[in-house]
Amino acid sequence: MSSVKELFDQFVRLIGKVQAGNDAWQFIASAVILVVGFFILETAWRYSNRRIGEVLDRRGLQQWSPYLSGFLPSLRFAFAALLLRAAELPLIIPPKLLVLLHGLETFLLSLAIIFFLFHLVQFMDLIYGRVPETMKRQISQRGLKNLKGFLRIAAIVAAALFFIYADKSLFPPWLWESSAWRYLSLLFVFILLYMGGSLLTAFLDTMTVSLRDSAEKVRMRLVLRAALWPMRILLIAIAVYALQEILVLPEAADGFAETIVSILATIAIVIFLYRLLDVVEHELTKFVSREDNEFDLNLVQMVRVVAKVLIVVFGFIYLLKAATGKPMTTLMAGLGIGGLAVALAAQDTLKNLFGSFMLMIDKPFIVGDWVHIEGEHAIVEEIGLRSTRIRTFAGHVITIPNEKVAAMSIENVQLRPFIRRRADITVTYDTPPDKVEKAVALIKDILRDRPELDPERPPKVYFSDFNDTSLNILMVYWFKKNDYWSSIEFNETVNFQIMRAFEKEGIEFAFPTTTTYLAQDDRRPLTITVSQNEKREQ
Repeated sequence: MSSVKELFDQFVRLIGKVQAGNDAWQFIASAVILVVGFFILETAWRYSNRRIGEVLDRRGLQQWSPYLSGFLPSLRFAFAALLLRAAELPLIIPPKLLVLLHGLETFLLSLAIIFFLFHLVQFMDLIYGRVPETMKRQISQRGLKNLKGFLRIAAIVAAALFFIYADKSLFPPWLWESSAWRYLSLLFVFILLYMGGSLLTAFLDTMTVSLRDSAEKVRMRLVLRAALWPMRILLIAIAVYALQEILVLPEAADGFAETIVSILATIAIVIFLYRLLDVVEHELTKFVSREDNEFDLNLVQMVRVVAKVLIVVFGFIYLLKAATGKPMTTLMAGLGIGGLAVALAAQDTLKNLFGSFMLMIDKPFIVGDWVHIEGEHAIVEEIGLRSTRIRTFAGHVITIPNEKVAAMSIENVQLRPFIRRRADITVTYDTPPDKVEKAVALIKDILRDRPELDPERPPKVYFSDFNDTSLNILMVYWFKKNDYWSSIEFNETVNFQIMRAFEKEGIEFAFPTTTTYLAQDDRRPLTITVSQNEKREQ
């Protein structure tokens, strides 16, 4: 509120200064000039718009209507500036306010110049439509468009120079300490840089388009795309450096320009390195897509994220150095304290990130592997920077932080070279020894020379143990493919063959039985009750 009150008081004092040096008739005369002048200007504006169209329509020159009426906006701005200057004449105005009013009038005249020159440029379309066809073929539409753009920029520069020259008092004095030839030299340098930047951009765009259909030159196209914006920024830095060197600048402005050059150069380098990571990502993607490598696309994602973070962090440090001018050691010390605070606040995230690094390096599994983890058999669906997602055979998705995954004991079922089966074939205790030997021989014959089994690991069949209720035959074999359902199908075939062979030889499979021995005890007499169930007919 105090600032608003202070501004209001200054405005009241300014009005008081204007009133102190003028009589009432002077204010009335100034107001009459403004009101009458703007009324006449508005009337003339509408009348001119209507009459120009009518006259040209009667003479059959309708196509000239937009070109002639297009001069009216610039004339309107010019007459408005003249009216403001005329309204000043009856009044005695304080010098500072007079400078601002003159600046407003000059600004209106500058706008009139811009509109006038822009409309002159528009006449080039009319002239281009009148030239012979042979000349049209020599001047392309793109060349005409570029020429018109250049002339519009020249018009804006001309209006700006007019404004600066007409109101020198609005600008700092050091602007006029340099001679005219220095400004002309600077303008020449700016024009050269603009033209060079346009040509360079067109050249890079043309090369990028020519390389678009070539799969072998993708990396070259990515490098060109990465270099486009850094080159533009470097051209701007060169323009600022030329301004610093050509003009006579005060110490503060000279230091500011030097800081701007350093900042722009740093930004150009950071952007180039950041965009250049697309080339690294392309090469890594090609590498991990090969069949003879041990890495997957998660490595590409990890490298890309870490590299971008490092480039942004170090780029930020160098930007601070360029903007503040402080030594790198001071900045690193300050950032080290800040980094420690961030690390303490985000220690769980960092733990998971380092866990991701360990998973990428050790590679206990990859996406698509069948693993046994935390008591669950599941398929790995995604290995992220923070967590790993697995889908159980029941269809549920389990998300485990990478910090825990890196510390777990994980069984990668997908990597087993074979599937081992261990089975106990039990026969009854009353089976004769020769039939037990026959049973072992039958199982060996069934498993002998099977192409489904691993030839380097022959099957093992032994009469291994006397169980509580059976005689035990141990059978172990190794299915040579890591195909779970194929192994189950093979097990079924073996089971049926064993059952048929045992049935043919009269060998009985054992099942749990119990033998009870009854002892004579006078305190516990044996009582046997026989009951008969009767069926009743309804």
